[in-house]
Amino acid sequence: MTTTFGAPSPGEQTLEAWLQRGRAWLDELQTPIGLRASSAAGHYHALFGRDTLLTMMLALEATRLRPADEALNHWAANLAVTNLQRLSATQGVEDRAENEEQPGKIVHEYWPEVPAHLQGEDAQSHWPLYEGRYYGAVDSTYLYLMALGMIWEQVPEGREVVESLWEHVLAALQWALEYGDVDGDGLIEVQPRQPRGLGLRNQVWKDSSNSLIQEDGSWPEPPVAWIEVQGYALSAFRSMLAILQARGAEQVLQEQIAARVVLLEQRLMQFWLPEEGCLAMVLTREKRPVPLVSSNMGHLLWCAALKEPKTAESLATRLLRDDLLTAWGVRTLSSHSYAFDPMSYHRGSIWPFDNAITAAALWHMGRYADARVIALRNIAAIEHFGTPVELYCVVPPARDDGSNGQSGSPDLHKLETLQAYPQACAVQAWSAAALILFAAQLLARHGA
Repeated sequence: MTTTFGAPSPGEQTLEAWLQRGRAWLDELQTPIGLRASSAAGHYHALFGRDTLLTMMLALEATRLRPADEALNHWAANLAVTNLQRLSATQGVEDRAENEEQPGKIVHEYWPEVPAHLQGEDAQSHWPLYEGRYYGAVDSTYLYLMALGMIWEQVPEGREVVESLWEHVLAALQWALEYGDVDGDGLIEVQPRQPRGLGLRNQVWKDSSNSLIQEDGSWPEPPVAWIEVQGYALSAFRSMLAILQARGAEQVLQEQIAARVVLLEQRLMQFWLPEEGCLAMVLTREKRPVPLVSSNMGHLLWCAALKEPKTAESLATRLLRDDLLTAWGVRTLSSHSYAFDPMSYHRGSIWPFDNAITAAALWHMGRYADARVIALRNIAAIEHFGTPVELYCVVPPARDDGSNGQSGSPDLHKLETLQAYPQACAVQAWSAAALILFAAQLLARHGA
């Protein structure tokens, strides 16, 4: 299954149609309890905190590019506010290790009706739910605070919305300050708490069990710090500091947040891989960088986490090299990596939402042409599949020298093969939101 590399950019009418279709897909995923992560036929037809929040924020990113599109702006504001309220209603209120709930923590997933495959007795199938809820995500609470900041800034009456949820806001902020930094070094770490070892080991968006492998094939022992989560935390703390300052309240809390921002900013370069000119995906519990070059650093750029512009530009340039950027988007993991597997879930596959975050980051940096390259290539893949698929795979050409075809040749992309990921959900919420952002970027006059 292949497509032609170098297809022409879709016309304005086609892009407008994709933008509308993205909205329609998301409307179909709306339920009384919130946005489903996938369609009813998919694996994730429930409320997932991380998916919902990133979907909301990608939609709001698109509205920044289309300020005159009143219909889109109204729709995106309603999507964001409604789902923020519904997520607030599932916020943790007790300390319960069984499902990793903690006061103020934002839910990882909520199943109003728990499917049979999550209720098995063996460790592989028994999911640690309590009343249909599981809280095994270190990033969802920071994303919630980020989304609050975007709504406060962008949405008409957004400040009133945030004020109406203020009890939930403070609870989430207290969780972020108290629980995120497991070992007290200033970084945010993943430390699963489920007493029987059930649930997720990697409590970030790359949450498959084998998404993080060390060079000897082992899994690093927790606590583990993921690079994108540091960006989410910085963005969340900065947003909350601005909101508290605007409200003229909580001076002690403001000082506490400001101190955490400084500490996090100082710790980021612990991820640096000098031989790659970029930041590693993960630090081990010993704060040793695992030498994996990944798409995760695009999330850090989106959060404007780095104070040094040259470092940010280095990361942006690294994301566009051939071992990451393919004819159909940015891989989750470099094809030069010891852990690379193009047909895996998180170790070399391509996720549209992940690409949209990188494209948004590049746009904010003024790298409009680079952002549009990513947008165009992702839309070509989505057109090929016909739906906003969860993920897909791009297989590099085989070479006898074991280099996976990554020669740096300009003809390399012509030899890559686009393939479906066999278990991918056909309609995924954050992929639909990514499609909206890609179309908005390609339609935007700015940077043309």
